[in-house]
Formats: sequence, structure tokens, C-alpha cells
Amino acid sequence: MTQMTVNTQASSLELFSCLLEQLSQGPVVLAIVTAIQGQVASQVGEKLLVWGDAQSAGNLTENTVKAMIITQSFAVLKTGISQRLVIDPGDNMFAVASVPNANKSNDQVHVWLTRWQGENAIATVQDTLEALKTHQPNRLVVPLVTGQFPYIVSQNSPSLRNLQGQDAYIEEL
Repeated sequence: MTQMTVNTQASSLELFSCLLEQLSQGPVVLAIVTAIQGQVASQVGEKLLVWGDAQSAGNLTENTVKAMIITQSFAVLKTGISQRLVIDPGDNMFAVASVPNANKSNDQVHVWLTRWQGENAIATVQDTLEALKTHQPNRLVVPLVTGQFPYIVSQNSPSLRNLQGQDAYIEEL
């Protein structure tokens, strides 16, 4: 099981402000790069928001990865079921698998897509923005398990110990 703790360098404040704004209009997919392998331009912690008719915002720089995330986001928006993608950003832009190492390439970008919608999502985003603005030592925990929604915990929270043995993306805010 993998747990990844990241302190992103891009403006999380801008991204989560955009997420809050878009949530008032409807559901939004938050895609997070959770792991990379080989020679890829993507970085762990890069994010992309997707909503409506393929509108997007975020700090994801690799165009092939971005295109595949936008394409897969439609299913997540429709069903609400989170997805794990393993994308080969090489020449074959259709090399996508839901299982790591399913591709033959050594270049892979692992992405987790989660639909955010409703009051719980808005509350989580508001808590995230508050933590970012006040520089409180909190973490955004994104369980990489379908059916579990992201949440905020303080840096020394016993909740982090409860994650042992679970896949999770953890970002310091």
C-alpha cells in the first residue's frame, strides 16, 4: 500500500478557490497526479479541475496527460465513481490503463480522479481554503479508494495513523 505526502509548489489557494466557485454551479472532477515513473514532464501533486463541457483549470503541464484526464472525467462526472488512471504520455495518446504496469512503457503518470459535489465537498473546500490562508499545519487526505471522500486533518492527527495499510495521497497545506 502506498501513501504519498506532498507539499505542492503551485498555488493551491487559486485552485481550491476555483473549485469552490465551480461547485456552486455543479459537480467538478479533481484529478491529482499521485505517482510518476520514468521520464515524464508531470510532477506528483499536479492537479486539474474539470467541469461542465470540458472546461478545466489547474497546474497540469503535460498535454497528453491533460487530454486523457479530461476525456476520462466525463465518466467520473456522470457516475460519481472515482478512477485511478495510469497514463503513458508517449506517442500513443490512447495508452491508458486502470492497473499499474499494464502498459509496456516505463513512462507512466498515475492519476486519481474524484468527483466533488454537494455540501460535504463545499465544506471540505472551505476548510482547505481556511487552512491555506491561515497557514495552519493541516493536511488534505485523499483516500485512493472508491467510495471514500477527501478530508482535512491536522498535522498530528491520530487519523493519519488510521491510514496505515491504505493507499492515500496526502498533501501538506
